[in-house]
Amino acid sequence: METEQSTEQLQAHDTEARKSSAPPEPAKSERRYYVILALLVIAMAAQMWTSIRQLSITSDEMDHVHAGYRYLQCNDYGWNPEHPPLVKEVAAIPLLFMHINDPVPNACGLFNNKVIDFRVGHDFIFSNPESMLMRTRMAVSVFALLLLITTWFFARKMFGLQVATIAAVLVAFEPSLVGHGALVATDVPAAMGILLAVYALYCYAVEPSFGRLVALGLATGFAFCLKHSTVVLVFILPALLFADALLRSGANRSRDGLRAVGALAVIGAIGLTVLWASYGFRYAARPGNAKEWTSIRASKAQGEVATVMIPELRRMKLLPEAYLAGLQDILVESEYGRPAFLNGQLYWGGKAVYFPAAALIKLTVPTLMLCLLSILAWSFWKEHLRELTFLVWPAIVVFGSAMISGLNIGFRHVFAVVPLAAVFGAAGSWSIMQRRRWAEICLGVLLLWHAVNSLHAYPNYISYANELFGGPPNAYKYLADSNVDWGQAQKMARDYVLSKRPANCFFIRTFNDFNDDYGIPCGGISELQHDIPPQNFTGTLIVSSNVRAGIANYTGGARAARIFQQRKPVAQLGDGALLVYEGTFDLKPIVTEQRFQTAMEGWGKSPYAVIAEVEEIAASDPQNARSHYFLCDVYGLSGRFQDAERECNIGLDLDYANPAANLAEAKQRELTLKLNGLRIYHPHQTH
Repeated sequence: METEQSTEQLQAHDTEARKSSAPPEPAKSERRYYVILALLVIAMAAQMWTSIRQLSITSDEMDHVHAGYRYLQCNDYGWNPEHPPLVKEVAAIPLLFMHINDPVPNACGLFNNKVIDFRVGHDFIFSNPESMLMRTRMAVSVFALLLLITTWFFARKMFGLQVATIAAVLVAFEPSLVGHGALVATDVPAAMGILLAVYALYCYAVEPSFGRLVALGLATGFAFCLKHSTVVLVFILPALLFADALLRSGANRSRDGLRAVGALAVIGAIGLTVLWASYGFRYAARPGNAKEWTSIRASKAQGEVATVMIPELRRMKLLPEAYLAGLQDILVESEYGRPAFLNGQLYWGGKAVYFPAAALIKLTVPTLMLCLLSILAWSFWKEHLRELTFLVWPAIVVFGSAMISGLNIGFRHVFAVVPLAAVFGAAGSWSIMQRRRWAEICLGVLLLWHAVNSLHAYPNYISYANELFGGPPNAYKYLADSNVDWGQAQKMARDYVLSKRPANCFFIRTFNDFNDDYGIPCGGISELQHDIPPQNFTGTLIVSSNVRAGIANYTGGARAARIFQQRKPVAQLGDGALLVYEGTFDLKPIVTEQRFQTAMEGWGKSPYAVIAEVEEIAASDPQNARSHYFLCDVYGLSGRFQDAERECNIGLDLDYANPAANLAEAKQRELTLKLNGLRIYHPHQTH
């Protein structure tokens, strides 16, 4: 009895301490802060909704919009299973009230893979007016606005109205969040889901009740429905729950520990129920009697989660088939890696420094300054250890999981850190600055600077970089992929060509597009379009910053990058997303690559003719490692594995013997050989 009374006293004291940490505001004053929050919501929405109208479709949107439509149309979760369905379904809701021109009316249950996903998605988007895309973007932006609102309530619960307002300003005008917030993508929604779950856990920890526990379970399940990366909550929530029990417990730690175990069981049960509900409580990915199913890429080197746990979960049908397929695909993709670019260096896979460096480049200087100032608020954080734990531990887990990944393709993968950093920076800095008139003025200047940064970046939020790295026009020198060019600047390329009317122009870009999609009157190269320019080209080249970085192998990779890295662009489109060059260029690496790509398109009709053509192209450029890699590919496809092994090894020797070669492609080929059980003739110990 005494033990129960002691526990109740501790909880009552803890509740009173929470209430006393932020002095109550008069009702009239509190209403003023709600008005400010409403104005910030309007400001964020206005930035997003007006900027997206000026942007072309980004890489993943065509896949996501189409998949969301199929989910609502016929519950076919086989389309784009690499992400759970909820975000895409929300985006596709407006489509239910529109007349849709469906280029593939029999798509439900149709066999598909990633290539088909994007191609059908492309045809779906461009068979309909652009208003369809705009409506899906406006619908999905609700997640960004919920992220802002959740940040405000989280900070208010922890530290009061002033800190909540500061944190909300940081989120509402954060260029990266604004730039991605109205795209039909899962990164901002995932950040919102993780923050909402942490906020719900904090509310439960402060004032435990069954109702708050149910809310926490619902928030956790909601997060699981947004993106596979929200699985990090499995590592965040239990650690926070047990850490909080240790921080506030006296003699009853064992009892509080058991209570935490019981709470986790309830959270898990509710969370999994919500996840199953998002798939209609159906295990099978495809509707009806559809048997065709996307083949999931496997890796012989993948860990136990992919090789043991996921197959076991499939056997037991404990999670929906599409969810497990997507999770396995993400794990393999993360292990296999992609070409990446950081601070002028092209490499393959992941580097631990990538995401911290990307955060330093992409966050505004005022946000970084407030976080740095908050670190110095030692006495404040000693009195708020619980709050510090709830802010720092989720950020550590999100950053840590990203830093061990082989996917260094965008700051967007750690967006969940941004609202946590906003609350941390706001709370610590306010504790230092409050009641000092000059300091409060400085804080106001920093917030104004932050807002002006965002408005100055308009509408090119995606390619934002802060002043420490030369501002947005210099972002392409440090980062690539979705940090700079995600396909959003094609309207700007069209407008540039129509205004300048160059005599001869060519557009070398990335992602799944055609020039005709936006009426660009030039020849072009993309993942779908393989026009072959003259080897010695004279005229205007519009080049994706990803091509200059060398991350797009189908445009020539590192060899193509060297064509442009020593030249200064005459113009930038989308603040460096696209670079415009004029003059005479030797495009041999690009021409060779396009000849290979064009040849490979005939594989299904005449593989022997393709082999002969690829051999002829390779013979014309025998010192090009990529020529031998293409021969390796076609020999592998035709079952000539010894020939494939030989050609890949010749390509490796050429790459490693060339001091100017970037070894990203070589690393990829070495991994491919190992995964397919083929030999590396001359293993290279250092890369």
